[in-house]
Amino acid sequence: KLSQAFHLISVQKTLLEHEVQGLREALINERLRRKQGKALPLQEPEDYHGGAMFYSPRKVKEARERQQQQELEEEQQQLQKAEKYRQREEARQAKAEAAQLRREARAEAQLLKARQKAERALEKASRAAARRTAQRLQQSLKLSQKGRRRSLKAAVKAASKNTVVIEPQGNREASSAAAAAQPTQSRHGRQITTPARYR
Repeated sequence: KLSQAFHLISVQKTLLEHEVQGLREALINERLRRKQGKALPLQEPEDYHGGAMFYSPRKVKEARERQQQQELEEEQQQLQKAEKYRQREEARQAKAEAAQLRREARAEAQLLKARQKAERALEKASRAAARRTAQRLQQSLKLSQKGRRRSLKAAVKAASKNTVVIEPQGNREASSAAAAAQPTQSRHGRQITTPARYR
């Protein structure tokens, strides 16, 4: 963007230089045209009342010098006007370029701000989605563990109901010894209470 701005300024400067050159040439042509049909500024004597006048070569030379000086002053004035116009145009162009650069910088900053805001919102949404997914996984894991424990308890209860204790024909001391030999805790460390009818 800066290179485009510099290129635009250089092109405008070249155009202004050509315009100044054209004004100078026009001024020179105008001076030559005026010089062809312009009377010499000869000083008339105070007691002149009309009629033909004869001037010495010195007077004619002085008149021509005065005319050249006057034309040079006019040319200088025209050149000063052209230079002021060129400076005004350059200042106006530089001001317009600076304003354009400021507008572009503002637009770019707004785009960057909007992009950063969108990235932050996307990151926040992805974090929230990951958090929800982790919570759902944790809940499903808890539910599956709870269901497994329930099914294990049901299986243990069913097995204990289906188990039939047959006492031997011998004395009851042997059966009480066999009951004492049974474990009193499960694999998970829970206390096992044998129903009274199986004791």
